[in-house]
Amino acid sequence: MKIDLGQMCVYDKAVKYVIEAECREPLHIGTGNGESKDVLIHPEENRPFVQATGIAGAFREFYQGNEALQVKLFGAAYKSDEETEGKTEGNEAKSRAFFTDGFFGKSAVYTEIRPRVRIDRKMGTAQSVKTKGSEKQSGQKFEMESVAAGSCFSFSIYLYEKGEDLETEMEWALKALHQGRIQLGGQKSNGCGYIKLNSVKKAVYDLYDRGDRKLWVEENKAMDEVLSKVLSQGETGEERVCLTLSAQTEGGVLVKSIAVTEYGKDVPDAVNIRNHRREYILPASSVKGVIRSQIEKIADYRNCAESVTEIFGRESENGQGGQAGKIRCFDCVIGETESNDKIQAQSRIHIDKFTGSVMYGGLFSEKVACGKLTIPVELEGSSEREIGLIVMALRDLALGIVPVGSGSGIGRGYLKGESITIKKGEELLAEIDCRGGRIIHGASYVEQCLKVLGRNGEG
Repeated sequence: MKIDLGQMCVYDKAVKYVIEAECREPLHIGTGNGESKDVLIHPEENRPFVQATGIAGAFREFYQGNEALQVKLFGAAYKSDEETEGKTEGNEAKSRAFFTDGFFGKSAVYTEIRPRVRIDRKMGTAQSVKTKGSEKQSGQKFEMESVAAGSCFSFSIYLYEKGEDLETEMEWALKALHQGRIQLGGQKSNGCGYIKLNSVKKAVYDLYDRGDRKLWVEENKAMDEVLSKVLSQGETGEERVCLTLSAQTEGGVLVKSIAVTEYGKDVPDAVNIRNHRREYILPASSVKGVIRSQIEKIADYRNCAESVTEIFGRESENGQGGQAGKIRCFDCVIGETESNDKIQAQSRIHIDKFTGSVMYGGLFSEKVACGKLTIPVELEGSSEREIGLIVMALRDLALGIVPVGSGSGIGRGYLKGESITIKKGEELLAEIDCRGGRIIHGASYVEQCLKVLGRNGEG
């Protein structure tokens, strides 16, 4: 009797991808426990890793605009409401795509700990909240740990098909990951989770073929490198609008790093924060905080405060009502590392307000960072009002109206802008010469973005 494999087999083809990836920006995969916001460490391997659920969730979210394809790849979520009246059952509810954990190499993996502080929007100062069960006020300074940019990890994807082609769709998503359309982990608005693909290997197993079935048991079929094919896939969706401010520091910038990182007689008490490459940086969280603060003022004056929520999102209350932001900020390298290393620390003193004399033990030193820097900001969508708000905030940074970091009272943190560019993909929408005070390209576009910011939404 002839056996019909097509009737017996649940799937007729299995596809395996092995992906070697590199962090373009810091990657935060938190444990969810404690105030230190530590990076997730595998209990057996004792090294950072990216959970398979996090990778699968990011890929699933990418297809949220195509529910039919999302269900086909990742299965249907169980629901119980008036429309479904029960649970979705059958093969259509099963996921066709399976992901493994992403493990970083045992060597050459670095982590960074960044100091952070929550700001009270009304007061413009660090928040303090009452500790539960007591009358004490607790500060809102905390530390955030991330896997450093440049760290490499690998993970695998399995696809199971029957009479269909899901490989093109999965490779489309892999290209989106490479382009930054898919981000992994948390702190996305602070520029974390951008990934670059270094290698994509693929093996296809024909489950009708006896030889392939034997190879599938051990998964030892020769794999082909398909990275170039993946990156040549069609467009992955609308490009984000990127606004870039090129500037030069005036008087230096100081965003203080963790209090104690080095020891020695000549080591300053405070130094600008650095990444694992020892580059002096303006962290993405500081960039976002300054831009948000200025946008809130502009939006309040222009009577379009709702745009602030659209750009930056809002926190959920009791686990409901949260909204993800559209903006993405990034770490900005300040000047040249060698030049900044040579800058001498500046000594300062604490003055006793009552006696007018130097406080005992009040001598301290600080080391700033100087040089050119580029501040990129990405925005999902192309809302002219939202772009107009960001342009005005970047303009205020460029004109030295708004400082970054600490020490603005003694002339630190002010920038001298050179240019602001607005791009959508490779298309240049506008270019502004900050020093000359003129629009070089795209004057009509900039004027339209600013026009919709008129009071009550009118020009």
